[in-house]
Amino acid sequence: MTVRPFLGASNVIVEASTTNGYISLDQLNGRVTVTVPPEVTELFTPSRCVFDIVFDSGTEVTRILEGTFVITQAVTLP
Repeated sequence: MTVRPFLGASNVIVEASTTNGYISLDQLNGRVTVTVPPEVTELFTPSRCVFDIVFDSGTEVTRILEGTFVITQAVTLP
């Protein structure tokens, strides 16, 4: 999964993969779970972002999900 500030942007806000542990796959149930740790997300600045999630088999890359989301500031502070 790659998150960028806008389509075509060269800078990456966060990259999640099974290699860095931010993505886990449950093949039995067909689930992909993305978990980005707080020490990474606390560095995000409020903005609108684009993302996609791809599977790379080594011979073929398949996009399974794409979209946008908004990073907002916390409403309730500790």
